[in-house]
Amino acid sequence: MAKIRLYGYSTSPFVRKLGGCLYFKQLPFEFVPVDPTNPEQIAFTHQTQVPVLQIDDEWRNDSTPIALWLEELFPDRPLFGRNAQERDLILNMDKWVTDSFILSSFRFAHEGEITARFRQTAWRLSAIVSSQTPLSDEVRNVWPELLKMAPFIKHMLCDINQTESLRDMQLRVGIELLEHLGEGPFFGGLNQPSLVDFAMYPQLVFNYMVGIEQDLKLTEVPALKQWLDNVRQYLPENPLLVPDFMIVSYLLPADSEQFTHPKVVNALERERV
Repeated sequence: MAKIRLYGYSTSPFVRKLGGCLYFKQLPFEFVPVDPTNPEQIAFTHQTQVPVLQIDDEWRNDSTPIALWLEELFPDRPLFGRNAQERDLILNMDKWVTDSFILSSFRFAHEGEITARFRQTAWRLSAIVSSQTPLSDEVRNVWPELLKMAPFIKHMLCDINQTESLRDMQLRVGIELLEHLGEGPFFGGLNQPSLVDFAMYPQLVFNYMVGIEQDLKLTEVPALKQWLDNVRQYLPENPLLVPDFMIVSYLLPADSEQFTHPKVVNALERERV
């Protein structure tokens, strides 16, 4: 069996996307947390971009090219469909995930006001990062400001359509999300999960599972609730690459109520205080 290491930080949507792909392909791997303020763990790449996937002595970066590399090396449990038509559909939807869905959340982080809610979210994210690569109190305290100045986020927003407001973008993305899901059971109306499902699932459940949001609003949409249950069976209980003790709420089958651990909630409340 090849030795596989995934380098990154679990707050990155692109790193979580790769984690989902590896879990789906049932490939044992080691997750190596990278400090976003000092990425010495990936110094061998001579760059700071994550995710980085290393298989034995070879490595690649950028989530979709990595997924294509995985598909070439480990074709079982395919991520790109079963024919050329499905592959093209999946790649187009994956581009939408990056250019619209993920970009809308980055845009909110960059353009949103630094309110009490914004600070609370940013500090929770810094706590997650610090749980894997310890940060100083000074760095954690200014995490809301660091989020707004993050070079990677600013770079991704360079080509954004400035004539579309953030609010309009969020509404458009919500409509397009349902359009891409189609009649299910998986994105694109496909009968088997693909790269797109593992790009979307960790992002849609992340804030809920780590306690940033108290409710998983998308479960109010029956098609999305069923889709969550369809994808969940291919992933571990905690698919987010964050330590288990940072998980506040777990997802259960569609016909069950979601479960929040009281001990974890109490710890989270102490953290907020």
